[in-house]
Amino acid sequence: MLKAQEIVNKQFSRAFWGYDIGEVDEFLDDIVRAYECMEQELDLAQLRIKMLLDEISRYTGKEAEKPDEPQTDSEETGKKDPSAPEAEENASVEPDAVPVEETEAEPGETENGGTVFSAAEEATAANDNDEEATNEQNKEEETMKVTIRYAVPEDVKAITAVEAACFPPAEAATEDRFEARVKGFSKNFWVAEAEGKVIGIINGMCTDRRTIVDEMFADAGMHDDEGDWQSVMGIAVLPEYQRQGIAAKLMETLIEDAREHGRKGCTLTCKDRLIHYYAKFGYVEEGISESEHGGAVWYDMILEF
Repeated sequence: MLKAQEIVNKQFSRAFWGYDIGEVDEFLDDIVRAYECMEQELDLAQLRIKMLLDEISRYTGKEAEKPDEPQTDSEETGKKDPSAPEAEENASVEPDAVPVEETEAEPGETENGGTVFSAAEEATAANDNDEEATNEQNKEEETMKVTIRYAVPEDVKAITAVEAACFPPAEAATEDRFEARVKGFSKNFWVAEAEGKVIGIINGMCTDRRTIVDEMFADAGMHDDEGDWQSVMGIAVLPEYQRQGIAAKLMETLIEDAREHGRKGCTLTCKDRLIHYYAKFGYVEEGISESEHGGAVWYDMILEF
């Protein structure tokens, strides 16, 4: 299947009466975004198949055959799939960044074996083991409880560690900046805590500015408790806890808080490959941002209440 990166790298010959270069570039950008969505949907489908086959094997006490999985370039090279959301200082996830397709897109990994069952056998096994499956699911949910709470000064070192694990150095906030943020707007800084440690963060000052500028990352003093807009200056989840819906819970917490405080909405910036991810929360893309944070190109995303 044609990969998004192949479209990005495609070169066109130029003629005297050729196509408009700007229109070609714009069209290719649309294709790239569409293919990235398709690639993520394929990954999600494969994960759902794994989970269903694993449940079948638990119901029957046998191992179910899993389908062949296409090997991605990232699997071949050992690098992360560029289409998957990852955490970015300018408010990306996860990649929950990730991001996170959070509840649907974040099932955990499962192991599967090999015996094929008929639909009748599967249905019978499922009906006979409904109660057992429910109990098993409850046990799995209790395995890790995630708490979303306000950040406190004692969290700063752990917060900095989460940031460093998720962002390139040019985009990651320093410990000093986090200290200033927790001190300056602790009620707009949340952490996700599980198993006794901080595993995810989301933070952003309130401002009357509708869009984010680079000065906001350096100066926590620009926060305004009465500001009309809740910014998202960073969202991140430790890699080993990604794809479990944690980034989505953090984002939903921030959005709900902004609503309760009567703000006009939320504002963030992200890279083009994550525009569709934040759109799932209601954010609308408004073009290239003024921000040049970390030397990257960012897009303004606005969620207006």
